[in-house]
Amino acid sequence: MIKLKGLTVQQCGELLPDNLTLLGYRGSIAHDMYVPKSDPDSIDDKDLMGVYVGPIEHYLGFGRPEVKERFIEDWDAVSYELRKYIRLLLKCNPNVMSLLWVKSNHVVYEHPLGAKLRANRDIFVTKAAYHSFTGYAYGQFKRMTHFNQAAREEMERLEAIISSHGVDLGELNATQEQRDTTVEVAEGPQSLGSQIDAYKSLKSKYYSGGYMGAKRKELVKRFGYDAKNAAHLIRLLRMGIEFLGEVELHVSRADADNLLSIKRGEWPFEKVKAEAERLFRLAEEAYVRSPLPPKADMQRAEQLCQELICEFHGKRLFDENQS
Repeated sequence: MIKLKGLTVQQCGELLPDNLTLLGYRGSIAHDMYVPKSDPDSIDDKDLMGVYVGPIEHYLGFGRPEVKERFIEDWDAVSYELRKYIRLLLKCNPNVMSLLWVKSNHVVYEHPLGAKLRANRDIFVTKAAYHSFTGYAYGQFKRMTHFNQAAREEMERLEAIISSHGVDLGELNATQEQRDTTVEVAEGPQSLGSQIDAYKSLKSKYYSGGYMGAKRKELVKRFGYDAKNAAHLIRLLRMGIEFLGEVELHVSRADADNLLSIKRGEWPFEKVKAEAERLFRLAEEAYVRSPLPPKADMQRAEQLCQELICEFHGKRLFDENQS
């Protein structure tokens, strides 16, 4: 059983799936940018990513869930069934790729098959990284630039309505009676439930993440933009540019101090925006010059997937009598 600091054995069992082959840190810890809870402005979870092999029924039956995600205390763990994970790797998903390049001291658990997966990471080194890294970065850019004064005022209006009816803004667990309560708003009478749903939608859009959502909101108000989004944005673009030119994913960041200064809100919004626009241009140039193949070798990827699943379950890849 894998033991995580601060969690009981039972909590670890709830957080992580069975049949793990690989487990490592992701997010701020993997990037050497973790801000501990002792810091008053900390908004970081302890993020983990795992890869597991499904039970044999998953492959011979009608399938089973492909993703397990849990939040317990300040731990945020997401784990992918192997076949699902490899499909994401083939798309050069930045989040899942990082697990194959994290430093050894950021690997929490590695089954021999997990080591084999990491040893074959070259399969997934392709120019498709340009589209995935810049695509994710653009999503962060849009979130950062679209959280304007109007959005902040709308959230504050909804907070005032919801809290005035005794609903906790952190939990938002209103009873049906509370949800059915009629409230007067500018558009006319509305149910409190509709206001709660509108607030949840805005909260998900701008403050998605773990248990630090409320604290992150306060920091957005202080800085005038989401500094954590900004740090993600700049990091993703730099990592993508490096990968396209160096064929190496630098998960542990040599520029961690610089990125942390962005994360702490020390960069004015316009400076972040200008740097992002510069990096988007550099990423396009890196894509044109990149020596990487345009797409992955699907046959190698499929062969690796089959081998790992069969080896885990002690099955032969092909029947001896198969011609």
